[in-house]
Amino acid sequence: MKQIGRQIAQLRKSKKITQMKLADQLGVSFQAVSNWERGETMPDISKLPELAQIFNVSIDEILKHEKGTQLIKNIIEDNTEEYLDQNEVSIEEFSNVAPLIETDKADEVFHTIKGRLTLGDMSSIAPFVNEELIDEYAKREFENNGIDALTAIAPFMSKEVISDCAKKSYHDYGIDSLVSMCPFIDKETMNEIAIDTMSKKEMKELLPILPFVNKQLIKDFVKKGMNH
Repeated sequence: MKQIGRQIAQLRKSKKITQMKLADQLGVSFQAVSNWERGETMPDISKLPELAQIFNVSIDEILKHEKGTQLIKNIIEDNTEEYLDQNEVSIEEFSNVAPLIETDKADEVFHTIKGRLTLGDMSSIAPFVNEELIDEYAKREFENNGIDALTAIAPFMSKEVISDCAKKSYHDYGIDSLVSMCPFIDKETMNEIAIDTMSKKEMKELLPILPFVNKQLIKDFVKKGMNH
């Protein structure tokens, strides 16, 4: 994004166009253009042909001939399905273009590469694809490598899938297995696990997850036990 942002800034300056004027020509805010040039966000894919026309360059040049340029062109031309049928998109190509395309298009590309994705790949593209696809991938990863493997993509998973994985991991491997995922597990699930642990008189087992459990719940449980 930063490379493309710098390229947009250089092309704009070479045409002696201010950020404000470019924003007016594109029908976007001045802040949007500023964010593009700082590499904080990317232009909507629909703006690329307009930018190319304003700067009198190709879309390839705006994208600095990065891998994925052909994919972008075919998405713009509404030719995504045919392009994906005829070409194997690399993970690098998808990573390059993912910030530019809408979620439904990202999902379409994702289906063609999901069998080749590593967990590291998935964590980098997770912000751009549908939560259902992330959950599907996470379930497989959990079954193969355990709950620790999910921390990189946990912020993009659904609460329900995280909860299901946490409960299963607790049941199979104990409370220590949850430590790395505690920040992502909802409070209700954490409290449920804490109650189950305390009911087995295993209070010391709670120590690793104590910051993520309702303190009043623990106090009430201990008080109830003392009264009995």
